[in-house]
Amino acid sequence: MNTPNTDPNDFTGSSLSGQTDLQGRTDAKRTGKSAEAIGKLKTSAAETATHLKNAAASVSTDATDYAGSIASDAAGAFKEAVETNKTAGADAIANIAHSVKEAADGIEKQSPQVAGMVRSAAEGVERISTDIRDRNVGELLDSVTKFAQRQPAAFFGVGILAGVMLTRIMRSSDRS
Repeated sequence: MNTPNTDPNDFTGSSLSGQTDLQGRTDAKRTGKSAEAIGKLKTSAAETATHLKNAAASVSTDATDYAGSIASDAAGAFKEAVETNKTAGADAIANIAHSVKEAADGIEKQSPQVAGMVRSAAEGVERISTDIRDRNVGELLDSVTKFAQRQPAAFFGVGILAGVMLTRIMRSSDRS
């Protein structure tokens, strides 16, 4: 029959089972602490991912806003430059019309019919100049497109004439 050992100097019976219990509790504590650490690590990783996601969204929004601002500024500058050049072009066309009228006045005595046709053409050029000055760029492009569709040969001829005139103007400005 087995009797419990009550001798305090005998370490064979109950004290070994106490060590096993102690080791089991220590292992359980370690497992619990590991599970707790893993849980904290997962929570921390999820929070970090959320912060990174929010930061990326913020940076993306800021970049989009900045790009939109830059595009708006560039569009405004482009529109201003086009308007300035449009006005300068209208002024140049008005000057050409004025020169043509002066030429018509010079030939009036010699050939009144030719002078009348030249003067009529100059007035047409003045109307074009006024149209260019008074309309915005979008309206001008629409008008040119419609004219090109209605009168392709005239549009082609005006393009060639404008090219020749611009070439002469450029060459004369290079010589000066």
